This record gives sequence, structure tokens and C-alpha cells, in this order.
Amino acid sequence: MVSSTTRVWFITGASAGLGLALTRSVLARGDYVIATARSLESFEELLEDISIDQTRLRVLTLDTTRARGPHTWGRIDVLVNNAGTMTYGASEELGAEGVMRDMQTNFVGPMNVTNAVLPHMRSRREGTVVFVGSRSAYRNQMIGMASYSASKAALHSYGETLAVELEPFSVRVIVTVPGGFKTNFNAPTRVGTPLEGYEGVRDFMDKAVPMYVKIPKGDPALGMDALVDAVRGEGRAAGHGPPPLWLFLGEDSMRDVRLRSERLQATMDEWKDVGSNLGLPVERLQL
Repeated sequence: MVSSTTRVWFITGASAGLGLALTRSVLARGDYVIATARSLESFEELLEDISIDQTRLRVLTLDTTRARGPHTWGRIDVLVNNAGTMTYGASEELGAEGVMRDMQTNFVGPMNVTNAVLPHMRSRREGTVVFVGSRSAYRNQMIGMASYSASKAALHSYGETLAVELEPFSVRVIVTVPGGFKTNFNAPTRVGTPLEGYEGVRDFMDKAVPMYVKIPKGDPALGMDALVDAVRGEGRAAGHGPPPLWLFLGEDSMRDVRLRSERLQATMDEWKDVGSNLGLPVERLQL
């Protein structure tokens, strides 16, 4: 029986990377975890760890296109949409089909999982939905990352709107924006049909990606500890009040978001004479 003082977490993509680090952090706090991945074999490391209280852990396979609602402990207090994929390639070479592969996993998948859990949270009038986004949604001028960046930008926007829709049900939404962390997720695969004229772009990407994998990055355990702190209102988050809509993890994430905000502000200021006085006076603005 789960006590009222502990939480039940449902974490997708929990067998590796940030998902595995988050699962370990949650279990270390005494909470319960339903950990999902595409194959049970990927949980071998977690299930053989004798330092973990296995009675508070359930693992299962989950295709995010066929998500299910609460089970095992009868409730889900925190849903973390972490499962994702990353490919790279010139936008034209990827085509719509290539882009949709990332969109399906990084955006449509989390929407499906969330929709499966929301009826339960709305009926209880409590719960927290977490979307693991990416700083790439703000640093989307990187060559070859259009597919991944667009899928994460869509996820961010969805989470922001969902937060407003769920407010009457007392269900919170957190869009967490991690920077670079030391995980296997940092080694994407180039896909797409090679087209004449993009040889230089492909050469650049094939050299840049391995270089990025080697640069210093954050500790995933510390990053996920910070997320758990924010959800539980303890540790680093003690005294901050309710969890924020946006949680930026890592100095590189904060830097990229600030730079993007500054560029938008500078462009708007420079071109406001062109985009202003178009028939709607400021005093009549409503939406």
C-alpha cells in the first residue's frame, strides 16, 4: 500500500540516460517508480542493483503510441515524458518522412502517454506532468538539427498550453529544458537521402557530431536530482513555492535561452516601425 506521503512516478525511457538517472533519484527519495522502455532486457542493470528496493520498482514495456493508464499501485502522481530519439540531417534530405520520425517519438508519443494518464489525474484533481524538452528548441540554428529541434519546440508549446487547460483540475505541468548531459543520447544518427549540393553540410555534420559527444557535459544524476527537488519542493527547490512551468537544467541551457530571448528582443526593437501601426491600436488589444 502506497502511503499518502509518497509519490508514484511513471517514467518513460527509463532504462538509460536521463530516464535511468531520474529513476534512481526517485527511488532514493523513497518514492515508487513505474519505469518503462521498449524492451525489458534494457532494465537488466537496474533490476540487478542490490542497492535498490525492488519492491518500489515496476518495469514494463511501453510503445508510446499505445499508452495505458494507471495500474500496479492504483495511481500515478507524477508522469515524466522522457522517452525520445535524436536524428540529424539536412532538412531537405530528411524530407517530411524523416522529420515525422522524430515528431512521432518526441511529440506525438508524449501526447499519447499524457492523454492516457490525464483522466486519472483529473478525477483525483491532482498530479504533475513533466515533459523533458531540450535547449535545442532555442538553439535551432544548428545545421542538421531541424527535425529534433522542431519536435522539442512542439513539445514545449504543447506543454505550455496544456498547463493552462489543466489548471482548473489542479494538475501541474513542468517543461524541463536540459542542456548537455553525459548520456548515450548525445550520439545521434544521420539519416536522409543524400542530395547533390549538400556534400559540405553532410561532411560538417559528420565531423561536428563526434566532436560534440566529446565535449564536457553535466552530470545526469545531479540534473535529475534537481528535477526531483522541484517536483517534491525540497533540496535545491526548498522555499521556492510550487514547481515552475519552465525548469532550465544546466548553465548551457540557460545561456542558450537567454541568447535566444535577446535576439528576439533586439530584432523586435529594430523592426518595430515596420510591424507596428497596422490597424489595431495598443489600447484595443484584448488577446
